[in-house]
Amino acid sequence: MYRRLLLVASIALTMTTIALAEQNESWLTRSGYYRISYRSDLEPLAINRIHSWTFHVETPDGKPVTGAVISVTGGMPLHNHGLPTDPAMTAETGDGNYVVEGFRFHMNGAWELFVTVDVDGKRDTAVLALTL
Repeated sequence: MYRRLLLVASIALTMTTIALAEQNESWLTRSGYYRISYRSDLEPLAINRIHSWTFHVETPDGKPVTGAVISVTGGMPLHNHGLPTDPAMTAETGDGNYVVEGFRFHMNGAWELFVTVDVDGKRDTAVLALTL
C-alpha cells in the first residue's frame, strides 16, 4: 500500500510540474537574467529522431540577447539517466535566436532539459520539463 501511495504521489507531482511547464511559451532563467523559448524542427517531438532546436533568448523586458553561448543538458529524472546525445550550439542566427543541433530522445516519458545561457560571463539556467 505504501509503495502504491508513493508512486501515485510521485506521478501526480511530476505531471503537475510538466503540465505547468507545457502551458508556458517561455521560461525565465533561475536568476531572472534571461527569458528563453524554443522551436523544434521536429513537430511533434518523437523518439529516436535526431533534430535541432532554435532557442530565442531575450531580457526579461523583451530585448533580444546577442552574443550568447547556449548549452543544453538533461535527462529523465524518474529513470535516472541523461540525454543519449550531446546537443551543441552551432549558430547564432540573429535577433536573439540560436540553433542547437543534436537532440534525440530515446524514450517516451518525462524529460527535463537544463538550458544554460552565458553572455560575457553572466550565466543563468532555465529548466524545461516536457513529456513525450
